[in-house]
Amino acid sequence: MDNDKESIRQLLIEVLKRLDDAQIAAIIEDLGWEEPYGKALRNIVQELDEKDRKKAMSPDELMDMLKEEINLRSGSDKKFFEQLTFFVDRAKKTDSQVYNAIGMNRSLWYRLRDNKNAKTGKENILKMAVVLHLDYWEMYYLVNLAGHSLMPKTDGTDRVVSRCIRHGIYDTLQIDELLAAIGENTLFSEK
Repeated sequence: MDNDKESIRQLLIEVLKRLDDAQIAAIIEDLGWEEPYGKALRNIVQELDEKDRKKAMSPDELMDMLKEEINLRSGSDKKFFEQLTFFVDRAKKTDSQVYNAIGMNRSLWYRLRDNKNAKTGKENILKMAVVLHLDYWEMYYLVNLAGHSLMPKTDGTDRVVSRCIRHGIYDTLQIDELLAAIGENTLFSEK
């Protein structure tokens, strides 16, 4: 177990070495400067010497590196629906409970299951993350598996859902109220 923690810490350090100051600041801002994860990240960044910092990676290069590491750790390249099924089972929900809760029709759900190349919109993935009570990184992973990008810095819906999930807020009405308050379309109810 300690070996796993150390290898994860080492991965984080390798990623941080490849980010420029603005990228690191954006991540810490998203985590919250005074929140536990934000403070922990700031401490790790302070440990890095400037000479340890390498040329900043592009977001695509960073994403490719992280996807490769996730695939290595999981032992296989999981497809979207396989990972979704894992989250559904872990939440002790049935398929119908999930697709009804997110307002997805049954045929789309089963098309996702039966056709590994089928896709769904990012809004559906965000709703799945809320309904299944995923943590931030699980949501991020599922969004990426579905072929989308999570952009809380520039997208209001991503920002609201990300912050709610980080703070353990999974109440669909509350999330919709927050989205409506900033002028975004609601996810779970009609505007």
